[in-house]
Amino acid sequence: MTRYVTGRRDFLKSSLLATGGLLALPSCLKNYTAWQFFTEEEALCMSAICEQIIPTDIYGPGAGYAGVIFYIDKQLDEVFLDDREEYREGIRLIQDSAIQLHGMKFEALDFELQKGFLEQMEVGENRALSAEENMQQSALFRKMVQHTMQGFYGSPRHGGNRNYISYRLMKLDYPYIVGQNRYRDLKNH
Repeated sequence: MTRYVTGRRDFLKSSLLATGGLLALPSCLKNYTAWQFFTEEEALCMSAICEQIIPTDIYGPGAGYAGVIFYIDKQLDEVFLDDREEYREGIRLIQDSAIQLHGMKFEALDFELQKGFLEQMEVGENRALSAEENMQQSALFRKMVQHTMQGFYGSPRHGGNRNYISYRLMKLDYPYIVGQNRYRDLKNH
């Protein structure tokens, strides 16, 4: 038993050595996130927007289940580089307007308030924004709809359409494309 018991000094020395080792490897202490482009707050807002565009209903799961947010996040990090600033600024304006108009962030609003908010955004009639900001937000909303649809109906290899959910909802077989998916068998998915 005495072999495992160390004195306070020995404990402090070994603790400092261990801590020093961790400090020498800063990547070990890095906060990891599921997001490539979005911050956690942006992802919450964008997830709520995607779920409004393709909501879960009696026919099946919506954008949330399909992982559309992961598609958009991945594309903004790798492909839609020109849209990055527009998304960042747009989400900030959405959050600021929601707080100004309703006293809480967009994702905290109930489903009907979110729907009404996005309908106003679509037609450029958000009372909390200037005319120019409304035009920008309207254009961003159209882009968000387009990217949400791509994530829901596109190939799962791009980050969305988890478990081929859109194909299953439409009762379609997975489209076999030579050179793309090597004729994978859907029975295993």
